[in-house]
Amino acid sequence: MMLFVVATTLLYEDFESTTFPPTGWDSTYTNYYIRWLRRTSGVIFGSASAGIITGKSSYGDTGTATLITPPVSYASLDSLVFYYKFPGTQPPFAEAGDTIFLDYSLDGGTTWTVLWYIDSANAIINTPVRISLPLTSLAGPDTVLFRWRFVDQSTTTIGQNRYFLIDSVTVLGTPLGNVPPDVNVVGTDPLFPDTNTSVAVLFTASDPDGSITGAWVAYSFDGSTFNVVSATPLSGDTFTASIPARGSYGKVYYTVAAVDNSGDTTASTLNYYIAGFLKVHEVRALAVGDTAQTKVTVVGKIGSAVYVEDTTVPIGGVSSGIVIYSSAVKNATDTGYVLYVRGELTEYRNLLEISPHAFEVIDSGATPLPAYITVADMGETYEGMLVAIRGFTWVSYPGTFSANTNYDIQDGSGTGVLRVSSATDVGGNLAPDGVLEVWGVLGQYNTTYQMYPRYINDFSPYVENVLITPNPPVAGSLATVTAKIYDFDSLGTVLLHYSTDTTAGYTTAAPDSIAPDSTVYFTIASVPSGDTLYVKVEAHDTRDRITFSFLSRFPISLGTGVEERPAEGHYLRVNSVPNGLLIQWSVKETKLLKVYDASGRLYDVVEVKGKGSRRITLPRGVYFVRNGKEIGRVVVR
Repeated sequence: MMLFVVATTLLYEDFESTTFPPTGWDSTYTNYYIRWLRRTSGVIFGSASAGIITGKSSYGDTGTATLITPPVSYASLDSLVFYYKFPGTQPPFAEAGDTIFLDYSLDGGTTWTVLWYIDSANAIINTPVRISLPLTSLAGPDTVLFRWRFVDQSTTTIGQNRYFLIDSVTVLGTPLGNVPPDVNVVGTDPLFPDTNTSVAVLFTASDPDGSITGAWVAYSFDGSTFNVVSATPLSGDTFTASIPARGSYGKVYYTVAAVDNSGDTTASTLNYYIAGFLKVHEVRALAVGDTAQTKVTVVGKIGSAVYVEDTTVPIGGVSSGIVIYSSAVKNATDTGYVLYVRGELTEYRNLLEISPHAFEVIDSGATPLPAYITVADMGETYEGMLVAIRGFTWVSYPGTFSANTNYDIQDGSGTGVLRVSSATDVGGNLAPDGVLEVWGVLGQYNTTYQMYPRYINDFSPYVENVLITPNPPVAGSLATVTAKIYDFDSLGTVLLHYSTDTTAGYTTAAPDSIAPDSTVYFTIASVPSGDTLYVKVEAHDTRDRITFSFLSRFPISLGTGVEERPAEGHYLRVNSVPNGLLIQWSVKETKLLKVYDASGRLYDVVEVKGKGSRRITLPRGVYFVRNGKEIGRVVVR
């Protein structure tokens, strides 16, 4: 026969209570600056952890400080489990000789034995680490004490404070007498609920020496006032209970509990989930160390830094992009993936990041278009976003790109930094030359903002100076469109798209010619009727990287008649211009032109004599220009 013994919780401490040391615990120190405290910054779980400063920027000293558990009574021991974390990115100790020990005592603290230790050689930085230490060799019945002991052997004064934190200390074993229930949280469904969604909490509850007679979940929307909902058994030891919708963004705290047939009750640690989603610009308003939940789209990956955004423009001057720093997120996503993420807001070298506790990929699609900025715009307003810079040049031509290297770029607004990361395929390629466009994600390192191209194909043709002749174009008449197109590895397809109704699509035209100075010429044989002609130019390079010009808008003139053209070089023209009319003339005889609106009201009289021009400001509408007879009908926009 095989006998299975289920360990139960003999001691649990999460340091959430403001009393420190916790009730029954003890702490000693030989120097005031080296002592254990309740820490609320950079915590591992909940709102607090136990911590000790392992290096102080303003004071250097030696000393020893301990944190000791209450006596733990047991019939037999199974294990000691706790979590530790060195928050921040600094080395864990001021000197290599500094060490943190975990000791135990079976004689009330007279003698101690080292169970575990950590020093600078085996410390992991800024990541919660779970430590599980077997205790089955400690026979009972007896009592045991545990202590965490920091030994500072240094007098070094450092540049930045450093801390060591512990949390969720759990001693498992078989108690003396009746064994209370054992409860464990399985999770929530959904994992990322919205504000209007109820949440099912799943957990297990079992009793090693009896049976479970009741189970429930206590929840709170403010962390202090709790409501209780009964749990329903699903199958075996699994239970579920439903927490109602929160109704607004925020944390929902909960604990699960069960009672056995002997009347003993066990409750889990305090857990939480977040209901609802903040916009990225709202996440960026939180303090470093806060926890947030948001829905974002991946726009670029630079190593384990995954750049995400939830819209393509800043909101209220605040960036809509942020970095999720996680190799797991990097491996699970690509550009265009949409995901939920919940995590702690952190900062690395002034770059704001989310250190995720959980994430879920929910969709995939096209990568959003970038926000077009100038070099001078490379700043906090666009940090973390996908951006594009049009018409830049190199301050000094790079030749072949080198990985992990900064290159200076410039446009008419100023000078900035483009960085080539070893995590992309840019390094080793020949740099494009000339006037360029580049897409990339905007990062920051210390005080320097850096444009990171994600691929070599993020460099593309550059289209500018889209012009039309005549301007304004005349409905039903021929017009010529020109543009300047620059490309570093020869152009492929070039097209013109034009329309008076973009919802109905565009008419496409191939170029007439491309001049050596990079000017491309298109012909619109007959300008379509409408109020406005919308024009954009599409350019492909030989790597099939596509660039579109900005959409140009040209008001369309209905055309004007000419009263007379007595000889070559003489003319009388009336054209619509924004907010009025432009009259141009070269005549032999003096004329009086009268401008009427559609109702027949006389607006102005213009004397036309010799050669000259005059602009008349008019409200929007239809006007007629007459000199005894009608010269033309003109629409002013």
